Amino acid sequence: MVEAQEKSDFSVDLDFYDENLFGNEAGEDEDPEVLSSYFITKEKFNKFLSLSRSFGIVRARKGMGKSSLLSKLAFDVSKTDRNAIVISVTGADLLSFGNFESRDHLKLQNEWKKSLSARINHELGSKIGFAWTDDQMALVEASELVGYKGKNLIGSLLGRIKSKKIPIEIITPTAKDPSVLLERYMAEKKDADIWLFVDDVDSTFSADEIQKARVSSFFSACRALARDIKGLNIRASVRTDVWTTIRYNEDLDKCEQYAIDINWSRTELEKIISNKILSYLNRYHSNKITKYWSVERAVDRERLISLVFMKRLRWSGSKVSPFTPIRILGAKRPRWMSQLCRLSAEAAADREMKRAGIQDVNQILSDFGRLRVNDIYKEHSHQFGELQKLVETFSKGQKRYTTEQLLNKIKNGFVERVGVDGIGKIDSENYIRPLQIAQLLYRIGFVLLRETPNPGSPPSFVDFDERPELLTDPSLDYTDCIWEVHPSYRGILGIN
Repeated sequence: MVEAQEKSDFSVDLDFYDENLFGNEAGEDEDPEVLSSYFITKEKFNKFLSLSRSFGIVRARKGMGKSSLLSKLAFDVSKTDRNAIVISVTGADLLSFGNFESRDHLKLQNEWKKSLSARINHELGSKIGFAWTDDQMALVEASELVGYKGKNLIGSLLGRIKSKKIPIEIITPTAKDPSVLLERYMAEKKDADIWLFVDDVDSTFSADEIQKARVSSFFSACRALARDIKGLNIRASVRTDVWTTIRYNEDLDKCEQYAIDINWSRTELEKIISNKILSYLNRYHSNKITKYWSVERAVDRERLISLVFMKRLRWSGSKVSPFTPIRILGAKRPRWMSQLCRLSAEAAADREMKRAGIQDVNQILSDFGRLRVNDIYKEHSHQFGELQKLVETFSKGQKRYTTEQLLNKIKNGFVERVGVDGIGKIDSENYIRPLQIAQLLYRIGFVLLRETPNPGSPPSFVDFDERPELLTDPSLDYTDCIWEVHPSYRGILGIN
């Protein structure tokens, strides 16, 4: 019976305007139950997801799923341990608890410890409700201070205690070191488990010395707190490019063992997109056929994607699975791929079509490209201050270059235009030759290496993750390499 149902030619008309179809593009904003229903894990995540490890760091580029991984673990912890205190914050939330303008790593570590502890104390205070011991009283006061800034904190606290008819004596409150307070409280509550999830500590990161010291000292502080306070577990995220920039701090070598990097294979990416569709079907179009489908089977992944896209799309002169352009245009990033699917489906709906075709994908490439260009500016401008001018150099130009043509384009269109003195540093290094800039463009995914295995066969594209050594050594000959501007940027830049 099940086998017959699995083979049925199932079809359903989906609402392509429904924002739930491909999930929330911001993992931290997704409903935890929904996120859990389509989340794809892998063995590499095990040490980060392990409930027995007190500290973990997830590194990845933007749009790879860092926030989703944090949210998934927070949800799992809250389901597994009902007594656990789960706190999810951003780096910006924590900055309000301390002074982080110093370049001194020890001072910054102490500020982060106080800030992290104060945020935890705020949560503990809200759980306690009102204070019994001096330490608990201080916790509540910390909670009131954060939650009711600008109000009369003593009056608010007095009102809460009076409501319980507890005799009190009003005294002038004195500040306590939040990290010492937290350690003492946790020692008294030996069975307490606190999980702190910190996302986007590197948002608005710029590569000046204060920012580098601030972000690098954060991870050192987290490692120290998780090590020293029993029952405290910390998970944090960081962009790969930011981590590379702050690695000059030797203390981060000790954090390396706690870190994982997110990257996805072709099959895993196909599972991510198809599982979002399957989750949507199970929530809004429950039936006796698709409930037996599994994204572990290639045939079911193809069936699921064909509920949104036509079964074959013309791409680079060949007819291919719709997942091929989804993956390439989405640059192997789940968020970008989901955006592409959503925009393409909406374009098909605008034409009153029940499936999206290649014309719908082409229709949205300008809007999609605008999002992608803005993303690389936000993600990589700290590596190179003139990135926007560099990218615009390729506007209305060709899409394909030999290595010599690429270097000449950089030299004639950018270097001579802005002047050597106006180039500035590239990843903290002084400009020497156009090859440095070409390597930057390859590293950030603006250009890809184009390979054609056999004459007449579709080309394949190699990115930095696959061959990071390319364009790094000026003594090597890269003459035979062919480079293409990534397809997702061509529409917005008017590249043929």
